[in-house]
Amino acid sequence: MARFDEQDFDEKRLARRARRKKSQMAAYITLGVIVVVVLGLLIFGIHMLRKALGSKPAAEEATVEATEEVSSEPAVIETPEETEEVQEYTEEELMDEVLGNILSEMTLEDKVAGLFLVTPEQLTGVDTAVKAGTGTQEALASYAVGGVIYAPKNIKSTDQIKEMLETTATMSKYPIFTILSEQSAAADSVKTTLGTEPDAEITDTETSMNAGNKAGSELFKNGFNFAITPDMEVSEEALFGADIDTVKELTSAYMTGMQDAGVTSCGYLFPLKGDTASGMATSEATREDLVIGEYEVFKNAIDSGIGAMMVSNISLPELTGDNTPACLSDKIVEDELRGALGFNGIVITAPLNEKAVTEYYTSKDAAIAAIKAGADMIYIPENFEEAYAGLLAEVQDGNISEERINESLRRIYSIKYADKVGRISSGG
Repeated sequence: MARFDEQDFDEKRLARRARRKKSQMAAYITLGVIVVVVLGLLIFGIHMLRKALGSKPAAEEATVEATEEVSSEPAVIETPEETEEVQEYTEEELMDEVLGNILSEMTLEDKVAGLFLVTPEQLTGVDTAVKAGTGTQEALASYAVGGVIYAPKNIKSTDQIKEMLETTATMSKYPIFTILSEQSAAADSVKTTLGTEPDAEITDTETSMNAGNKAGSELFKNGFNFAITPDMEVSEEALFGADIDTVKELTSAYMTGMQDAGVTSCGYLFPLKGDTASGMATSEATREDLVIGEYEVFKNAIDSGIGAMMVSNISLPELTGDNTPACLSDKIVEDELRGALGFNGIVITAPLNEKAVTEYYTSKDAAIAAIKAGADMIYIPENFEEAYAGLLAEVQDGNISEERINESLRRIYSIKYADKVGRISSGG
């Protein structure tokens, strides 16, 4: 859906480059056949001439002998020295080139904007957005955000939301995430409108994978490419129940089914949930508690290839030593999620407009703290323009390096371009 033509990434050129080696080999084989045919014709001509003359002069004998000697040995064709232009690319090398091209052409302003996930209302300033028009186009020209998050109020019918999402993607300078939030996924009105309800009760990994695949297929068909799901909470109220093994198996199966349908799955909330919408929420859980409990669920999803993870706003003083919200703490993001669990995908903050954050941080300070903690994308800041301007100034002043921003963008664009690069690499 996103418009790739404006990128310095010519798919046909890259595809030719990946297949050039095979074409070159075919050319060498053809040349060898031609040489053998020519030599055969030459020998046949000399033989016929000798037969017609009835004699075999010494000079001719020498020619024949030389020709026969040449024909008795395989033709040696010198392979031209291979240059970078015709080298065969692995999928990883191809992705590196694509990402390098993208980042080299992006302005710093666009790079910083690409770390934000906002609602269409935050982007355009309208009360309720149900259509992408000139306001959306002008806003995306000024703020090349990484993704837009849609709520039940934005979804009136399949035709309406599909047109809105496709138009938004077309208006964006770069590939954009079109996101169904966790609240939207759970809303009955959305399930009914988009048809994401499972066909059967989820009782095992097969039914869970089928449910995820159906939901993902319906979302993808209607223009979504990213969903904040599944809920990985271990509790009686959670989607898959209280038993850790059950949650671990069913969440991974659901995620796999959704991603197989073309929608990136974002698990939530790492490492624990809390009532952070109404104020600070604190858990006394120790690291040992998490390791033998919740970490098993998240680790299983990570090993199964989940694309993104949302980190909560809960405070975990036993791990961090203070009441810093988890998504703003490098001890949670870098040491635990990336370090202990080995997650290399996109780390997204919990909504930064929750009171657990807004009562203690300005929008600017929360955005800066999130990036310094190791998060890749900032989810619904309280004041988007203030958060964007503050983070941009922090990078311009050198307090956050541009390479740190590029690090996050590489993770983001690795997912946005994964299917395209995969098709090119396989010759599709």
